[in-house]
Amino acid sequence: MKVHAGIHGNELADKVAKEAAQSTATHYEYIRIPKSYLCHRAAEKAKQKWQAKWTASNKAAATKQYLPSVQNRLGTKLTLTAKLAAVLTGHGKTRAYLYRFNIRDDTRCICGHNYQTIHHLLFQCEKISTKRQVLKQINQERNWMEIKLELISKLKKVFCEFIDTIDFELLLQNQQQRDQRKHGM
Repeated sequence: MKVHAGIHGNELADKVAKEAAQSTATHYEYIRIPKSYLCHRAAEKAKQKWQAKWTASNKAAATKQYLPSVQNRLGTKLTLTAKLAAVLTGHGKTRAYLYRFNIRDDTRCICGHNYQTIHHLLFQCEKISTKRQVLKQINQERNWMEIKLELISKLKKVFCEFIDTIDFELLLQNQQQRDQRKHGM
């Protein structure tokens, strides 16, 4: 007994199904999957691959302190400026960095510290310490030198404002150039 006997649409469906089962040349149309689902799946797979590469890489050590995962980066809306990129990467106009490339003759900071690095400027340099006080006041109960991730995730606005106040050009000048700039010469 045929189940679909006498029902034209069902008989046609049976016929097409039988042809499809017997033929290797027939193209199948699968249930339509919403594009949004496919985009979401593709984005998730791309993030997983990106994370695997990020984790496996021995590069970007400074950046990984602020943004240890791809999810951290994607979840943080950052407007990258040259100064912020210099801080997050550890590259930029610091005496220690430029010394590595024989652009500077010494690594000494204008405050007298032996090495003018990004870390030194953010956490130790006495020449910009008053600008740093805002961050210290926000985070008094913790050792703020160890919370680079939180500087981006929770204190992003204040942290970015602090970075914008750093005058890298001034920090590179020698004492004579600073005196001339100060006196308008």
